[in-house]
Amino acid sequence: MQGTRHYAVVTGAASGIGREVALQLADVGWRLAVSDINTAGLEATAREVEARGAELVDATVVDVSDPDAVDAWAYRLAEAYGAAHTVHHVGGISIWGRVDTMPLEKWRSLIEINLMGTVHMVRAFVPAMMQAGPVPKAQRRKVGPRRLVCVSSSAGIIGLPWHAAYSASKGGVLAMCEVLRFDLAPYGIKVHAVAPGAVDTGLVHTIDIDGVDQANPRVRKARELFQGHAIPPARCAEIILKGVRKNKYLITTGGDIALARWAQVNAPSLYRGAMGGINRAFRWVAKDAML
Repeated sequence: MQGTRHYAVVTGAASGIGREVALQLADVGWRLAVSDINTAGLEATAREVEARGAELVDATVVDVSDPDAVDAWAYRLAEAYGAAHTVHHVGGISIWGRVDTMPLEKWRSLIEINLMGTVHMVRAFVPAMMQAGPVPKAQRRKVGPRRLVCVSSSAGIIGLPWHAAYSASKGGVLAMCEVLRFDLAPYGIKVHAVAPGAVDTGLVHTIDIDGVDQANPRVRKARELFQGHAIPPARCAEIILKGVRKNKYLITTGGDIALARWAQVNAPSLYRGAMGGINRAFRWVAKDAML
């Protein structure tokens, strides 16, 4: 991307998928504006971006659940550098829990950060991208069209156990992207919805499973099995960026999610059986670990 003045925005850049997306974009010469709520992690990513020879136009601590903070960041970037070429909104949190015990504030946190955080990013960055219009053909051959990339989750598609609140927040992101892919097309903006499966990020080690003792041996064993199935964040970022380059709308990071999505429509009995089995296994793991 060297030789252009376009820049990409990446949220959640302090760790996990967001960090890897930022670094892999840096490796191919993108100018970058990065954010996260984690100051130390963001500073480390910023240093690494510059160490790889990419231009870091901005690194700002931003809470995406705060619309004023997101608006101020987007306004400052647009004033200094013009409309963003690509927005990779990766930042989010994960909390699981039973609907009969999970506190309302945890539901609200998921909605405020995952869903409303995406709304805030769209409202803050997309209008300037719309106003800027399609990238000229000569430049588009080098950098592609303007893009909005939103990371949802496989939990926004399939019925994973104890994911009701998390799935509500991520399913809303998918539904919004489904509309925006058509609403923004006349402005030359491609929309990409990402539904990762199991990814071995920091969230795996810190995830809040409400009401469950995560030191319990069964829970620890289940976590180890999950990590064994999960792909590294770097591989997840590779899949995302490859899907974006190929103009793929829905980007999944594993064949299991694509198969589950297919089964929902084409083999509902198989899908119900598989999801029921996963739910029973989850209850067995949590049986002796309830707080």
